[in-house]
Amino acid sequence: MNAIASIRNKYRDAAFLIGNGPNLRSGIMPSWKDLLEAASPKPIPFDLTGLTNTEVYDLIELYANDSVKVKNRVKAELQLTNSDDLSVHRKIMEFARSTNTPVLTTNFDTAFEKSVGARPFHTDSNGFTRFYPWKTYYGFEKLENPAQSFGIWKIHGDVNYRDSIRLGLGDYMGSVQRARSLITKGRRRLYKETLLPKSWQGEQTWLHIWFHSPLIIFGFGYEPDEVFLRWLLIERKRYSIKLKCTMDVWYVTKGSPSPPVKNLMENLDVTIHLVEDYSDIYDGL
Repeated sequence: MNAIASIRNKYRDAAFLIGNGPNLRSGIMPSWKDLLEAASPKPIPFDLTGLTNTEVYDLIELYANDSVKVKNRVKAELQLTNSDDLSVHRKIMEFARSTNTPVLTTNFDTAFEKSVGARPFHTDSNGFTRFYPWKTYYGFEKLENPAQSFGIWKIHGDVNYRDSIRLGLGDYMGSVQRARSLITKGRRRLYKETLLPKSWQGEQTWLHIWFHSPLIIFGFGYEPDEVFLRWLLIERKRYSIKLKCTMDVWYVTKGSPSPPVKNLMENLDVTIHLVEDYSDIYDGL
């Protein structure tokens, strides 16, 4: 059986976290490094030695002296064409929809929602910001609870909202700050609650899925560049300890992950599931 389907069948409710893997398998979107090259107004004019991808992006903005133009180049690079093959995306989304599985994705592009004709919805339009559209998702029905059914949620931003695109270290720090304010501050903060059903101030954002659903991660490297999501994984572990519940996170990857990723996952009690070929992830759903 397909690895993703096999793990999903272990739970009544679960969610996916999907990275750029389906795009790369389909050959329709650039890698992170290729995107950085496209974002620069000319060949990158500084030495890249020792720099993370997020730091490179921030330096590109500094050298360009115009962050809007940089984001516009990124947005242009992420546009779909009529000839793009979305069959891989369609299989995954149809499976997610048929199993009522919410989808979190780091992808900015529109491939997932276009592959199945999903439409934009907002759990709540109050407080909407084009910088952090965390209450916006793509699906087929209005959801009161993000974790209750299928919807596509953009963690790092949406190409339809240029200012929401998170690529730099400063962008990630902003996301951490915003998430931390929901998790640890205020009368209805997450860490004040002791039972899962209780209301909290982030319950209409994708963060509710992150903390309250078993999570199956695939198509995603989870390397040290991913400062925001590595921090969130640590916070999920902290929350599971507080509630005295299991972590219930799976990381599906082809071959053994890099030592930094393996070390992080093992220390956070994430189950690493190895597959021999990408077809074990993307085919047979």
